[in-house]
Amino acid sequence: MEQSLEDRILEIVKEKTESEGGVVQSLLWKMLGIDNREGTKAVLNLVRKGLIKREPIVFKGRRTYRLIYSPRTIGRIKVIVCLNPVMNIPCFTCKELHRCGSGGYFNPQRCIMLSMFIKNFANNTKKQ
Repeated sequence: MEQSLEDRILEIVKEKTESEGGVVQSLLWKMLGIDNREGTKAVLNLVRKGLIKREPIVFKGRRTYRLIYSPRTIGRIKVIVCLNPVMNIPCFTCKELHRCGSGGYFNPQRCIMLSMFIKNFANNTKKQ
């Protein structure tokens, strides 16, 4: 099975980082026999994934990048969402919600229940 370009780049960068501290991007294109445009696209994908870093350098009088393998491990993130404050908004229990809209007969700008809710909410917020 043939490796993808990104896999080949990652393998070379990982190997060169261990032995030489990274690889010059322009030399990598020569190793792989690919053009700059194709290689840069694959490298930027790896950078976005957090698998490699690009450090700007000057090599043989030209600006280029040194590619360094640096995997970033992302731990699990637990997100707790509380909908209790939102559930008190009268729109969630309104029977006319499907017909409510700006410019119509049922209009949030003229809704008495919504206006009362906002006033009560503002008063409760001031007290705290």
